[in-house]
Amino acid sequence: MAVLSLDHVNIRTADVAATAAFFRDLLGLRTGVAPGAASIDTGCWIYDGQDRAIVHIGPADARYPSDGIAPFTPVRGGGSVHHVALECDGYAEMAARLEGSGLTIARNDIPSIGLRQLFVTEANGILLELNFREG
Repeated sequence: MAVLSLDHVNIRTADVAATAAFFRDLLGLRTGVAPGAASIDTGCWIYDGQDRAIVHIGPADARYPSDGIAPFTPVRGGGSVHHVALECDGYAEMAARLEGSGLTIARNDIPSIGLRQLFVTEANGILLELNFREG
């Protein structure tokens, strides 16, 4: 079991389109519709130069699978960062370790993109999204 890398940062905002435009127009990064979103205006991925999704932008009022354990309150500034995502391996071992520690976790599976997720809040109240990709 190992944490392999930082996966992405999630920003929840009242203006998804304007936030996406900042990354696209000012930073020159590619935008794309997030899985499950109807358009970039309702959910957007920002891709780096290697075409890797690095920022997930979602509406402040969207329901996330982790909201049950970490309710979201929109604020301006650093509080707009909703969670930090880490790419991991060893899903079963990690889930057992977290549950064994007594922490509350939320699970989410997205079979269409081969992704399993665990959400957990660390000791300082920061929400972590642990991503496990199949194959």
